[in-house]
Amino acid sequence: MAAGLDLLCHKLQAALDNRREEGRLIDPSSAATLAGMTDFGSNDSLSLSSSGVLSEAFLQELEKHPDFTIGSTSSRILGGTKPYLEDIERDLAQFHGAESAMFFGSGYDANIAIWSTIPQPGDYVVYDEYVHASIHDGMRRGRATAVAFKHNDCVSLQDCLKDIQEHNPAISLGTQVVFISLESFYSVDGDMVPVREIVNAVHDALPCGNYVLAIDEAHSNGIVGPNGSGFICHYGLEHEFAIRLQTCGKALGSTGAVLLTNETIKSALLNYARGIIFSTAPSFLTVAAVRAGYNLLVSGEGEKRRCRLQQNLQHFYQILTTSSWWADAKQGGIFSLPAEKTWRLDPFLSPVVALVMQPGKARQLAQILHRAKYWVNPVNFPLVAKDKNRIRIIVHADNTKNEIETIVCLIMEWAREQMRSVDENAACTKL
Repeated sequence: MAAGLDLLCHKLQAALDNRREEGRLIDPSSAATLAGMTDFGSNDSLSLSSSGVLSEAFLQELEKHPDFTIGSTSSRILGGTKPYLEDIERDLAQFHGAESAMFFGSGYDANIAIWSTIPQPGDYVVYDEYVHASIHDGMRRGRATAVAFKHNDCVSLQDCLKDIQEHNPAISLGTQVVFISLESFYSVDGDMVPVREIVNAVHDALPCGNYVLAIDEAHSNGIVGPNGSGFICHYGLEHEFAIRLQTCGKALGSTGAVLLTNETIKSALLNYARGIIFSTAPSFLTVAAVRAGYNLLVSGEGEKRRCRLQQNLQHFYQILTTSSWWADAKQGGIFSLPAEKTWRLDPFLSPVVALVMQPGKARQLAQILHRAKYWVNPVNFPLVAKDKNRIRIIVHADNTKNEIETIVCLIMEWAREQMRSVDENAACTKL
């Protein structure tokens, strides 16, 4: 037994050492370290959690239910579907304009359940190449054929759909289903889906109507739409999307996720999704925190925070892209900003800002910002492609203008130093 464990640990340590040598080791900062930093890294984009307003709303929710029990005590298919769970599912379905809702412990769990269970043999899942890892993991466990199209590219999407129909008579005849999997704001580049264009493209490409549109609103729930009800509600496309996922661990500041769908799909998940059948149902405390967050969304406090977040994002992009060194740094390949061409045109902005840079540079810049007490996250391969390393910055409602201006200044100072190094190296090469 001991020899087997020693051998296993030796192999694992060798893999970890290799990742460390390549600069890709994931080594989370301690809570004590993060506590002393200005937050440009967490998903708490409305600052509900960090400000304490969510804690206060949560305690108020507990006071309304003095006889609550901590645990759900069972799986949902047995005795775990308690009244508080039924109540929040009913209320959130109404809030988001859906027929039915189903609460999950996390967005990851929800995507695994959806994509491993709902698409049937002979169906296709056509997905944006930048969808979340949880969707990929769910599709791998599923029984449908998965095909990617180029990110936010309607022509690529239509080409995929045309090719599928040419090689699959059941699709062209309308007897099998094509699922279209999207996100509202993409966590990779921080850009938004051209949702109306994609809906029209799918409608034109599949005249039999044998498609199901699905969208993950992880980064838009709470931020856009009436009372923060989301991206699809903003565009009035609730009836176009049969599957919507609203996560609660980002703008809402807590945890969990809500699937918006119809009763048939919900019943199918209860019967066939192993993660639901063999897991304990969400507890009262989890659901109470989510309800507290939704109570804040519909309040004046929620509206102020949504407005302030968008103002902060506009300010961040404005001072970054008008910096005197921005054009030179971009042309010199120091970094690029995927949302640069669209941020002035979009009706609202994602809290995610991605600065893509050369291999090895993301971690270097992150370390400089960390030493200055600004928390950002470097994102390296294999989380992104090898040539797409980046700094991922999350702008928050409670970030001040001074904090935003300071972090942009630090970024551009680093870029200036990189440009000087490039110029010096070029001069030495000529000599």
